[in-house]
Amino acid sequence: MKIDRVRMNRRGLLKAAGASLIAAGTTTSVGCSDSVKPQAEPGIIGKDGKRVLPWSNWSGNQSCQPSERLIPKNVDELLAILKSGNQNIRCVGSSHSFSALVPTNQTLLSLARLRGIENVDSAAMEADVWAGTRLAQVSKGLWQHGMSPINMPDIDTQAFAGALATSTHGTGKDLGTLSSQVISLQMADARGKLLECSPTMNSDLFNAARNNLGALGVVTKARIKTEQAYYLKEHSWMMSEEEGLARCEELRDKHRHYEMYALPHGDYMLGIAIDKIDPADIPDEPPIESGDAYEAFRMLANLIDYMPFLRSWLVNFGASGVEPETRYGKAYEIFGNLRDIRFNEMEYTVPAEVGPQCLAEILHTIKKQKIPVIFPIEARYIKGDDVWLSPFYKRDGFSISCHNFHDKDYKKYFAAIEPIFWKYDGRPHWGKIHTLAAPEFAARYERFNDFVKLRRELDPDGRFLNDHLRKALGVV
Repeated sequence: MKIDRVRMNRRGLLKAAGASLIAAGTTTSVGCSDSVKPQAEPGIIGKDGKRVLPWSNWSGNQSCQPSERLIPKNVDELLAILKSGNQNIRCVGSSHSFSALVPTNQTLLSLARLRGIENVDSAAMEADVWAGTRLAQVSKGLWQHGMSPINMPDIDTQAFAGALATSTHGTGKDLGTLSSQVISLQMADARGKLLECSPTMNSDLFNAARNNLGALGVVTKARIKTEQAYYLKEHSWMMSEEEGLARCEELRDKHRHYEMYALPHGDYMLGIAIDKIDPADIPDEPPIESGDAYEAFRMLANLIDYMPFLRSWLVNFGASGVEPETRYGKAYEIFGNLRDIRFNEMEYTVPAEVGPQCLAEILHTIKKQKIPVIFPIEARYIKGDDVWLSPFYKRDGFSISCHNFHDKDYKKYFAAIEPIFWKYDGRPHWGKIHTLAAPEFAARYERFNDFVKLRRELDPDGRFLNDHLRKALGVV
């Protein structure tokens, strides 16, 4: 069988790698499956006589049947719900968390109607962002005022409040999480009281609420620090795994943003460097279109399925066809990436100085144990902060994200590599898959018990908890 090399860009590579997992190497399915027939009439009849639909997250590995779904039109309606309700409440944003933060059999609350940007101060470079605003809308909305977020993650479909609740981040040695851009926020507690906090007002609440897990109350809006609108240049290229690991710190220090995608079972690593650029320096010529690698990787996946002993050779063959690519655009055009291949994800952050060593051990373990995965592993540097439950609390971090296709068995893969993260003092992303509980979190976060105490004061009846949070926070 002949395989033609194709020009492909990094988006084609990521899309193709994800799609290839449909056929690659494992037989146990979890979460969503195309073989499961939907119910004729999904959901239940609520107390108001209307049907309440079930909920599932983006990848399908989390689901629940709430007894009611509420979408307050404004803050007053939200406060009325909190004052009069007697059920437990979990907030939901864009359903992009892979851990069980959302599932509840009681009230599921969406802030989708509390959205938009207001009180824009172009002189101070500040603006208020409502909780239900999607990150893409934040970036585009600020651009209309000549402003851009200081940094953004590479997926911009999340709800703003949900991203804050889990310390969602982008990449950059000198750039922190979205939570680190917040200068004040407003939150409704379990009694329906509206609280304001900042570094100088209710400072403990401020440092806890910027990574709140939805366990302290309902964040309604936050004021963020921004920058003058800027353009970005992104350059991506393939290099050997050995070179990529050796140059991690050099490339991190050289660029405003730098991240890597390592290829399991391969000998290559994709480097992605992003820097600000003067719009006058952007070439007039349209970028060269790169071929989509989807079909090529699907062919490789089929071959791997029948000849797993050729996995490394085939991955390297495919990677060698990836050519350098340079893109230019407005900040939000470069930051945001479309994720049309669903997956499940585990992410841990280890201290920045041991990040490359941890990544190398993970790649070695995948090869040694012949773990059947070829989905690229993402690695990024992020600046430390002072948010109590942030994975970057008081230390600069190196985040490593491991994925598997949404209807394939991720459990064996993640079980094999999670102990490696623990070995390097890793802290899990709160919105990604992990197996830790309160004792482990208490050992990793010096302010963990302070967070637990504050939660108990704000919500003594545990109205904002579910089973997952009770385990994570040690609530009996």
